[in-house]
Amino acid sequence: MKNRWKNFLALGLGLGFIILLELGLRLFNFSYSRCEFDPFVSFREEVRVLVEEEKKGEKRIIINPLLKAYFNPISFTKDKAEGIKRIFILGGSSALGFPFGEQGAFSEFLSQGLNQLDTAYSYQVINLGGFGYASYRLLRLLKEVIQYQPDLVIIMTGDNEFLEKREYEERVRFLWIREKLAGIRIYCGLRQLVYKLVPEPKKPVLSPQIKWEHYIIEPEMKEMIIKHFQFNLQAMAKICQREKIPALFLTSPANLKNFPPYYSLHKKGITERELEQWGDYLFTAEQAMLEKNYELAIMALKKALEIDPEYAYTWFLLGKAELEQGEWEKAKENFNWALEKDVWQVRTISAFNQAVHELRGKGIWVLDLIPVFNSQSPDGIPGKNVFYDHCHPRLETHTLIAREIIRKLEEINWIKIPLDWEKSYEDKVWSYINSLPSSFLAQGYYNLAVEIGINMGLKNLAKEYLDLGLRLDPENPKLKNLKDKLK
Repeated sequence: MKNRWKNFLALGLGLGFIILLELGLRLFNFSYSRCEFDPFVSFREEVRVLVEEEKKGEKRIIINPLLKAYFNPISFTKDKAEGIKRIFILGGSSALGFPFGEQGAFSEFLSQGLNQLDTAYSYQVINLGGFGYASYRLLRLLKEVIQYQPDLVIIMTGDNEFLEKREYEERVRFLWIREKLAGIRIYCGLRQLVYKLVPEPKKPVLSPQIKWEHYIIEPEMKEMIIKHFQFNLQAMAKICQREKIPALFLTSPANLKNFPPYYSLHKKGITERELEQWGDYLFTAEQAMLEKNYELAIMALKKALEIDPEYAYTWFLLGKAELEQGEWEKAKENFNWALEKDVWQVRTISAFNQAVHELRGKGIWVLDLIPVFNSQSPDGIPGKNVFYDHCHPRLETHTLIAREIIRKLEEINWIKIPLDWEKSYEDKVWSYINSLPSSFLAQGYYNLAVEIGINMGLKNLAKEYLDLGLRLDPENPKLKNLKDKLK
């Protein structure tokens, strides 16, 4: 009996110590960011994007040299000076400002606008758009950003979710157990200790390098990627709320009418007879469109879709024919179907933008850019008038994005600016654009031609931008060499 009481006492003391230790770790907020539950990606920390350097006694934050190929070159002081409002932009290459970089991104126009319109503060806009960076990478980047006193975080993501192959099966088992354990600081501390003692695996779940991979996404995998995206957005919103950092999430528009599906596949199980019939209808439609007989083209394309509704390019052609007929709403619907059916997704699908709209909570706001882009076209369908390619906004379109962000910040009372600010803003940013040297613009067109022609294999579109670059800078050796490669 005496031994039993001793055992109970020892057990009670042990549990009491564990509870006190857990409470102490929570009180001091021990490694909270590393305890975030993520059922989709390894617990192990990855290569940091932001690293510290010291120059002349001043600590500055720069991009990790290992990752400099994916980001704009940035540098800012670790400690924020008084009177500065610090805004971080997180996203993919559209946020980065491709093809011109930070100097042609909405972050630049936002900085110019805010600093002119609100002289009560000095606005520091830090562009952390990453080339090929998907939401699961941005979630980790946000955990770094919160260490540097942000006053606002702006997030624009959705274009890069299908670029890298992922494996989910092993990491989504026993989710409820792992989620509960991830909320215990002692467990997190032990995991961190283990990871310090155990060597890094040869192939981490997320390597520092972005891997551009063409692969067929099965419906089950697509569903998991959508769930993963939703999880990442919710996790980013929770982090910002916990740290009391206002966050503005942007939807990601896409080029619908001037960028065909990147890759189309026939439905599974299509027979030779069906394929032959489908081919006949498609041939009829293409010939009819050349002859501008759009009514016949529409009839033939609808017949082709009855046989095979999965082939993305058929939906795109139907949208084109209906656009020529002035049936704009039908055309937009079918262009959207073409985007959704695209086998290699390089544009933001509707499920991702819907996930942005569903974000809720104090200090969390959503800015829908899709109506803004739609309004720039008489037919309400965004195309090459606002995009350079499939998803990268034109230089002038970035000024619109920044303008809409300023409007939103004024609406939520985050800034106080004059009522008649828009003309002043337009004058400022267009004066800047007109001052950009031709060599700068030529370099941007070179970047576009390389990305579209070499990496994506769309040589005809690449040649258009190559010609624009050569007109601006005819003696540029890089442009001349690229012209030979695109022949």
